[in-house]
Amino acid sequence: MKHSFKLYATKATLFFSSLLLSVISFAQDTTLATTTTTSEATSTEKTWYMEPWAWVLGGIILVVIIILATRSSSSNTTSADKVTVTRTVERDTDAV
Repeated sequence: MKHSFKLYATKATLFFSSLLLSVISFAQDTTLATTTTTSEATSTEKTWYMEPWAWVLGGIILVVIIILATRSSSSNTTSADKVTVTRTVERDTDAV
């Protein structure tokens, strides 16, 4: 009973804390003094991860890793590695 009370108390505390923080953050949004600044900067430099070839190469590498991970687990078990255990149970019967 104490555990469930602590759980509900923790959840309630987190809920009200997040509610308070969201109210505080929305309260700081003012529309009275609005300043607009515009600046234009042209950049022709692209980062490597924005290039299409990088996404294609990453996808190919991911597919190869998935194939190797699923294939290696099934290829390591052969019929020579399998062990079969047979147990025979005999029960004593008392003849009265």
